[in-house]
This record gives sequence, structure tokens and C-alpha cells, in this order.
Amino acid sequence: MFQYLNQVDGCIDWSVDLKTYMALAGEPVRVKCALFYSYIRTNYSMAQSTGLRLMWYKNKDDLEEPIIFSEVRMSKEEDSIWFHSVEAQDSGFYTCVLRNSTYCMKVSMSLTVAENESGLCYNSRIRYLEKSEVTKRKEISCPDMDDFKKSDQEPDVVWYKECKPKMWRSIIIQKGNALLIQEVQEEDGGNYTCELKYEGKLVRRTTELKVTALLTDKPPKPLFPMENQPSVIDVQLGKPLNIPCKAFFGFSGESGPMIYWMKGEKFIEELAGHIREGEIRLLKEHLGEKEVELALIFDSVVEADLANYTCHVENRNGRKHASVLLRKKDLIYKIELAGGLGAIFLLLVLLVVIYKCYNIELMLFYRQHFGDDEIADDNKEYDAYLSYTKVDQDTLDCDNPEEEQFALEILPDVLEKHYGYKLFIPERDLIPSGTYVEDLTRYVEQSRRLIIVLTPDYILRRGWSIFELESRLHNMLVSGEIKVILIECTELKGKVNCQEVESLKRSIKFLSLIKWKGPKSSKLNSKFWKHLIYEMPTKKKEMLSQCHVLDSAEQGLFGELQPIPSIAMTSTSASLVSSQADLPDFHHSDSMQTRHCCRGYKQEMPSTTLPVPSLGNHHTYCNLPLTLLNGQLPLNNALKDTDHRNSSLLPLSPKELSFTSDIW
Repeated sequence: MFQYLNQVDGCIDWSVDLKTYMALAGEPVRVKCALFYSYIRTNYSMAQSTGLRLMWYKNKDDLEEPIIFSEVRMSKEEDSIWFHSVEAQDSGFYTCVLRNSTYCMKVSMSLTVAENESGLCYNSRIRYLEKSEVTKRKEISCPDMDDFKKSDQEPDVVWYKECKPKMWRSIIIQKGNALLIQEVQEEDGGNYTCELKYEGKLVRRTTELKVTALLTDKPPKPLFPMENQPSVIDVQLGKPLNIPCKAFFGFSGESGPMIYWMKGEKFIEELAGHIREGEIRLLKEHLGEKEVELALIFDSVVEADLANYTCHVENRNGRKHASVLLRKKDLIYKIELAGGLGAIFLLLVLLVVIYKCYNIELMLFYRQHFGDDEIADDNKEYDAYLSYTKVDQDTLDCDNPEEEQFALEILPDVLEKHYGYKLFIPERDLIPSGTYVEDLTRYVEQSRRLIIVLTPDYILRRGWSIFELESRLHNMLVSGEIKVILIECTELKGKVNCQEVESLKRSIKFLSLIKWKGPKSSKLNSKFWKHLIYEMPTKKKEMLSQCHVLDSAEQGLFGELQPIPSIAMTSTSASLVSSQADLPDFHHSDSMQTRHCCRGYKQEMPSTTLPVPSLGNHHTYCNLPLTLLNGQLPLNNALKDTDHRNSSLLPLSPKELSFTSDIW
């Protein structure tokens, strides 16, 4: 093979042969005169028999110096030069000249010698190159091994990949001095080194295998702008502009990607100087498939530049194009932008309003479906301690019947019966004793919340005094050891002195204030109950399936929130008391429910129903210790007060009522 023909001084010069010789320092190498293999139809023996002589020269700069063979490191053998141990200084061009008195022909060969790269068995500059498409069959030969053959045997060749011995897959077979890969895969790419021994020296040849995708039969694909979808770009006059054209090129052999811009029928080079193309940038490459970009650059956009521009991409399989249209920015786009931002702002405002109005509902929904049970493993017995003023029977006709009824009846019944919370109510659950304050403190410590119902009567009697006087209780409020829920039953300003209440609020570290608004808060789906449940400990809602909170027969100011009375003092109940009183050995179980407050509201009834004239036309519900209502006195008084057993309705003496206190 040859490059071009030249004739100087009557000698035919074939210049430099395309075949190059490469070797590592210290290896033997044979440089053959290419005239006998690619340029003339004769061999060395025939040429010698016709009187032609073969002479060798080494090119130094522009001169050709005759080679003197020393037979030690370099010798001439027929049509070749043998380097027994090549060195780096032997690199260069070697020219063989075949001539006689009337005939002359010559050609040059290239030899490159290099040292091993550090840690490798080859030098990257003197690798041979092979390419293969993925899934195709490929044979990698060991170059120039025929020069080291002996007549009686084939050379013993060992193959390495990346300079390491390798256990080849079953589809990779060593065939003579070649390596056959029956189905090339992507991971087969790399450096393959063949090695053999010749005259006591190692000879290595390294071939780099590049694996490519299958040769494409399709034209390139524009990525931006997209084909058949013209893009519109709004530009501002006087500003610089950069429009990228991106395209995908499948593997198409050695040809590089062809990509360029045009304006109408004109190339960019034909346009004004402020418009130009950038450099082609390689964005991605994999197995020879490429994604490239070419930018169209405007130094400053002018009115004349507002036009259609086309990006063309092509390979040997065809051409594709995609367009962009430059359009001047107008006011309408600013309006659209403002409208979009305004819509986003209104949406944010709407979301804030929804959160402000329904934040409690949202938090309750999240807590019910995803929240943890707060009562787990806290070693506390009660969900809340309820502190309010007990109303004496003499004050039932006070100025605030709604608030008192809410505090005494509605609040505890709804929390316990409807929502399943466990409350500690002192007047119900605590029997007064000599260690009353200590017991009270202990039960507060066993509660997760402290509910204080601020009624006017509670404030007048300073119901919170015990939390100020008892140091342990005071510390719990101040340190935040217990969370306090303060329920205001009415607008207190103007009715009572609220300075002490404000002082109490400031002294509590964790305080939630909720207002009861009478009939507005009567329904269970009102804000009041949702807010209260939100402040209560987190627990799964336990609805009562069989026991309803409300008695449908009771209709009053609070409608559905009226609680079921513990004992109704009707003629039936009076007769039950009488009948039980006649049984001297009648006793209740040890687990006695104690409720101490009397509550009543008006109902028309015959005066003969109850034999107690002092009750008038009031239907009275008494939540008193059941042992007293059933005619049972404390054991130490059973013998002293025998007159009680003969009464159909049992009045309580002041001494018996002294078991309770006014404030709890």
C-alpha cells in the first residue's frame, strides 16, 4: 500500500508506506522493504537475479544516510532489517532503494519505539486499533507474528486483557495467534496484549478494541428545536441571545456529525457580523453515538433579526431540520406573567385562609389518622383534672345558670361519655380526709391536663387558690410540668375583678384559653369542642356504641348536650328508695360512685308525686353518695340516726353535707 508517487532524479519515490512498525524497547523487530509486498510484482530473490541491488538508508532531517550494519544489534537479512534489541533511538523513517544503472525505486517505512508505561505492559502511543459493532463477530490478530515463526512450529502466543490473565467467556476462543470473539459485548472493549518468546526475549503487541453501536441507517434526530414543532422565542431588542441546537447522531462510521444553522436560504456566514455560530460541543457519547450542540449567537438582537432560523443536521443516511422563530416581547406577555403570579398569590392567600379557619380540624384529622397515642407509657392514670366551683343547692337560682350547668354537667359528661376521656373530678372521685391536700396534689400529678373552668362564681371564690398555696401544685403550673386548659364561660370583664385572673394566666407556662359561648357552643361539631379535643391528650376516639350521651326526653337550653342524670328523683325512684329502706340488710357493692352536686331545672309535675313540699315544682337531680340516697349512713352513724330508715325521701343533715367543700 502506498500514499503517492513522486519521481526525483530518475528514481521513483513512493514516499512513506502506510504500514507502521511499532515495538517496545528491548524487543526484536523486523522492518521489511514494502516494495516487494505492495509496489512491484517480484520478490527479493528475483530482483537480485536481474542485477538489482537493495540498499537501506535512515532519514535524518532531510537527508538519507546509508546504514552500516553491525550484525550485533542490527543486521540485514534479504529484504528486511532485523533489530535484535531495538532501542528508543532507533525510532524514525527507514528507506529501502531498489536500483541498477537504469532502474530506481524507493519507499520509506516508519518505526516507533517506546518504553512501557508505568504499571502497564504496553505504551498507549504504539497500540494497534480495532473496532467492532456490538453483537457482531470479531477476530483480534497478534500483529507481525509471522516474522517470528519457525518453520517447524507455530509461535506459542499468550493473551492478556489490561495486562492481566483472564478467564475468557465460552464465546471467546483463541485460534492460533488470534483471539476470536463470536458475539461482541460492550464490556469486551479494552486493551488486548499478545505475548510470545523469541530468541530468549519477550515480544508483545497490544491492540485496543473499541466497541461501537450498530451502524445506523437513520438520519440524525433534532432534540431542540424539535422537528415539525417550530419553537417561538420571545426576545428583547438590544439584548444578547444564545440559541442552542441539540441533535442526536447514531453511529455512522468514521464521519463526524454535520450540524449548521441557516436563515432562510442563507448560511450564517453570509449574515451580519453580529450573528455567528459557536463551536460544536459534544454533550454525550456512548458506543460512538453522540449528542452534540451548536449555538447560534447574537451579540445584540436588532429588529431585522426577528425571523425564522433553521438548524440542519445530516449524515450519509439523510438530513433533518428544525426551526425557531424570534418574536419581539410584547406587553401581553407581561400581563400573562402578572396574571400567573397573581393566581399563585391568590392560591397562597386561599390556602392561608383555609388553614386559619380550619387549622384545628386539619390537625385533628392528622392526629386521628397518623398521630401517636400520647397516653402510652406515661404512667399517668387520668387524662385531665377538672377544677370548677361546686354550686350549692341554695344557689341554683343564681345569675349564671348556663355557665354552672355547663361546668357541672355538660363538660364532664361529653368528655367522658362521648370522647372516652378519663377525668378526675374531686367532688366525685375524692373523699375528703385529713390528707386532703396531699391527695389532691397526687391526683393532679397523675393527670395529663388541668382543666380550669372560669365561671364568675369560681373567680369570686378564688377557686385556684390551692394551686398558689400548695408549692408542689404551683411549681407544676410555673414549670410547665402540666398543660393547663382555661375555659372561660362568659365575658368576665365588668362582672368580676379580672386582675387576679390575668395574673394567673401569666404565671402558667403552658396555657390554652378556650371560650364557651353558650348556645353557640352547644353542638358537638362547634369550634369549642374541636378546640378542646385538640388541647386534650392525643388518643384514639372511643365512641360509645350503646350508651348515648344525651337523653332525648331532656330538651333545654343546651339541647343535645344535656347529660343523662345519675338518679331521677321521681315517684318511681322515691318508691325504690322506700322499698330499699325497708330492707335492713340491703347494701350496695363496694365500688360506690360519689357525686355531690345537686342540679335542677323546672318541670311541671303533680304535687302528690313527691311528699316533700320544699321541692315545689322543680324536678331535682341529686348526684350524692349513693349510700346516702339509698338510706345508708356511714357505719359509725347507723345506730345513732335510726329515723332516716323510716323516711321515704331522705333529707341530708348539714353534717352529712360537710363531706364536700365549695371549691374543687
